[in-house]
Amino acid sequence: MADSGESKSWTLPRPPSSCEPPRSQVTFKTLASVALALCLTVGLAFVLLKARFAFTLIAVAAIISVALDHAVVALRRLGLRRNLAIAVVFLLLLGALTGTGFLLVPLAIAQGEALIRSLPKVIADIRATRLWHRLDDTLSLESRLADFLDEIPHWLEQAAPSALKAAGQIVTGVTGLFTVILLTLFMLAFAPALIRALLAEALPSRQERYARVVDNLYRSIGGFASGLAIVVVANAVCTSIFLAIIRVPYFLPLGVVSGLSSLVPLVGNTLAGVLLSLVALASGGLWKGIGTAIYCVLYQQVENHLLGPLVYRQTVNINPLVSMLALLVMTDLAGLIGALAAVPLVAVLQVVLGEVVALRREKWGIHGGSPALSENNQKNVSGANNQKTKNKKEKSKKSPPLPPRPPPTNSR
Repeated sequence: MADSGESKSWTLPRPPSSCEPPRSQVTFKTLASVALALCLTVGLAFVLLKARFAFTLIAVAAIISVALDHAVVALRRLGLRRNLAIAVVFLLLLGALTGTGFLLVPLAIAQGEALIRSLPKVIADIRATRLWHRLDDTLSLESRLADFLDEIPHWLEQAAPSALKAAGQIVTGVTGLFTVILLTLFMLAFAPALIRALLAEALPSRQERYARVVDNLYRSIGGFASGLAIVVVANAVCTSIFLAIIRVPYFLPLGVVSGLSSLVPLVGNTLAGVLLSLVALASGGLWKGIGTAIYCVLYQQVENHLLGPLVYRQTVNINPLVSMLALLVMTDLAGLIGALAAVPLVAVLQVVLGEVVALRREKWGIHGGSPALSENNQKNVSGANNQKTKNKKEKSKKSPPLPPRPPPTNSR
């Protein structure tokens, strides 16, 4: 076909109106929500930093109350009312604390006086050894010791503000102890009702999950408390046996002091080792002091890196590697408070993450065990399901049977 000769203009076709660039999904409401969440996070971090001492007391009281609540539950199974069971447990706790104080305070005073009296003799014995003379020929220890003794009065004058500060810290510690005792009593008496009221305010579809989380947290914190008790008892028994073998006086109270030092991770065993070494040095001589120091160092390493992680693996079901890493990181971040909160914090995070993973798997329709869920969480989940089935059976037994439906009548 012949060309018509008309000029044709070739232009690109215009895109249809439906191909307009999409609008941004980031709305003002989204930006406001993100800004509000950021402000709340910063505010919460600020409050935690400013009131860290108060939150530490609350956390300690919560752990103690959960540990004592297991004893309260055991007494309730014997037929006691809850208020009476709380009173019995609390009186036993106060009696144990009072007995420990009467046992340790006179011992500390007597051992301090004996150490001060025997200190000149210990120094004279050390200066009479061959090792001292060799070190004196090389390092001039005699002149250094004389300079040190001359500087003691000047140091004592400068230590007055530090002594006042230490006295203030002691008063703060005593006040904190009484605060923890009162908080523990109030948590034992009123915390269960408060938790039930909060669970009742949740949506009915989520009440069962929230109740399971609370139960898992209760079991985990109780397991941490029982594991800590095992570590304390093991330390007290081993130290008492060692001190009895080398014939150090007052070996039983000193073993109790060493066991209680395990309540403070990392630092507690070091302070107890210094005290035990000084007592052994004052009562048995140089070699007993050195032997006690070596024992304390070795036992501290065993407890921190072997005994503690293995015990918490069985009681809280935390992997020993995870507990060690958490202890190191939290100690570096928050010092002594971080060391105290490392294992309970890991236990709480394990429960929460386990429930989150279980919820995601349930939404996605994935069946089977989750590796993120611990064995303890899985046992608690199955226990909660068994308890729910049991409650349904009891409810069906208690409810009266429905009357039989009448036969249908013919409308005709």
